Amino acid sequence: MNEEQLISWVRKCMQPIGPISTRPIMQGQAIYLEGVLFACVAGEQLWFRTDDESDLVWDAAGSEWLRGTKKDGSATYEPYRSAPESAYTDEKEMRKWAKQGMAAGRRAKKN
Repeated sequence: MNEEQLISWVRKCMQPIGPISTRPIMQGQAIYLEGVLFACVAGEQLWFRTDDESDLVWDAAGSEWLRGTKKDGSATYEPYRSAPESAYTDEKEMRKWAKQGMAAGRRAKKN
């Protein structure tokens, strides 16, 4: 799916919970629900917000880290993990993973 299709998919899946909003970021689109940044679309992939508390769940799902590059060429790891394949095809699975992203986003907002 391209960026537009992914945003439409997330919007459709999250509709029972509430409307999402998006805003452009350097790598793609940030996705918010209730003012909480919980996901982004970058590189035609969906990435969910993560933190130390949720990392084990993402590790168990086999999710990769969103990587960036510093000015010196070294890798950085952003606080986002790749969406499991099931999130691209099953609305309930999408919401399940989005809720993980929402929880991490809420915790980050408190800090």
